[in-house]
Amino acid sequence: MLQAWGDESGSVASRDPGTYLLGAVIVAVDRLDDLRAAMRAVPRRGGSKLHWSSDDDAGHRRTLMAALEEDLEAFVVVRAGSVMERNERRRRKCMETFAPALESVGCATLTMESRGPSDDHRDRLCFDAMRAGRVLSAGGLRIEHVPGPAEPALWLADAVCGAVVAYRLGDDRWIRLIDKRATIELIGGAT
Repeated sequence: MLQAWGDESGSVASRDPGTYLLGAVIVAVDRLDDLRAAMRAVPRRGGSKLHWSSDDDAGHRRTLMAALEEDLEAFVVVRAGSVMERNERRRRKCMETFAPALESVGCATLTMESRGPSDDHRDRLCFDAMRAGRVLSAGGLRIEHVPGPAEPALWLADAVCGAVVAYRLGDDRWIRLIDKRATIELIGGAT
């Protein structure tokens, strides 16, 4: 069985305005314990989780990318649009591509980093709307939310988003490490 572990990111507003990403790593359930142990073994700078932007040491980033190089798949949806578009709309539009794609490869669960009760509720409402519109199947992909520090698999989703943002800003060294295992889909901007 496959599970997806997801995170969100914005890009650098001054260099890549109006850009929003949802990224996920797709993990076989029987690999989760090994993956979690490997992530917990990586030293962290003062935080309770590995985070692409705060753990900017190249060694940490190489460790994260090495975990992705092995046999994990990554999927990222990038929405580049108007700077006037609200982040919740960007997220919803990304989710409308993101969730069906994850369901189509056999993921049973998408676990996202929690953004708090009201934002998590908005995600569940988005899933309900996709089910009602038959974009997602009735018994298909479920969404869950957990705090980022509690789940090391989320740290890899953050790294995938970080690698894509770096690529969009002209630094392709990280994305080259995972390009054979990553699918990146660009969707249209605000309408």
